[in-house]
Parts: sequence; C-alpha cells; structure tokens
Amino acid sequence: MEQAASKLNRFIAKAIDLLIVGFFSKVFYPYGFMAGLLYLLIGDGFFDGQSLGKKLIGLKVITVPGEKKIEFKDSIIRNMFLVIALAFAFIPLFGLFLMFTAGLLIYGIEIYYIITNPIGERLGDRLAFTKVIDNTRRHSDAATTLVD
Repeated sequence: MEQAASKLNRFIAKAIDLLIVGFFSKVFYPYGFMAGLLYLLIGDGFFDGQSLGKKLIGLKVITVPGEKKIEFKDSIIRNMFLVIALAFAFIPLFGLFLMFTAGLLIYGIEIYYIITNPIGERLGDRLAFTKVIDNTRRHSDAATTLVD
C-alpha cells in the first residue's frame, strides 16, 4: 500500500500547476489560456502520473484498484471540474463573474473533500478511481531496503 500524499503538498503542487496555466495565458496570448486549460486537464497523464507541479513536489497519481499509473482519460476525469470552473471565462459578459463564483464553489468543494477525507481524496479522485501518493517516500523506502 502506497503512502498517501500530504494535503499541504497536494495544495502546493496544484498551485504550481495553476501558475503554469497563468504562464501559458500570458506568454501565448490569445490562445494560451486554452493551452493552460488543456494542460490542467491532461497534466496528470504525463511523466508516469505526474503533472509538472506533482513532479516538482514529489507526488504521483495512481489508480486505486491496481495502483497502476494513470492514463490521460483518468487525468481528464479527475480534473474536469477544475477546468470547467476556469472555462467559464470564455463566456462573454458574465464569464469572469461565473468563473469566480462557480470556481469558488467547485474549488471549495474539492478543498473540503481533501481536508475532510482521511487520505485526502477529492471528488475528482473518487470519480476517476485515483489517489495521490508521495513518490519521494516510495523511492526513499526502496533505497532503505536496498541498503539493509
């Protein structure tokens, strides 16, 4: 059984991923925001289940039943609510308002699930049958086993 990732590390990794979305938005204007949303949607499917934020922090997303690496479809399922909240920005006139209000609601629900769930599972994890593990601990445990 893999060690569940700490909640603080999960928040830091997601903050890094959201900064990457902001970077895409500014650098690749006017299509950068769409590229950022695409990255947010499929990012966990890269690097053996690690978005760039998770890779930097040492986290990894795996499937719950078999503890295998996730695929892009799993990443899309687990991140679709987060992307939907930001995608409201494309709606003319009220888009930014909807993005902030719906975004607060969606992100608030996701944060609530992470905080109240003993293993830090959020709604996206439940829908995609995934969990986030601490990949650095796994490597240090393997190194310790080799030394012993």
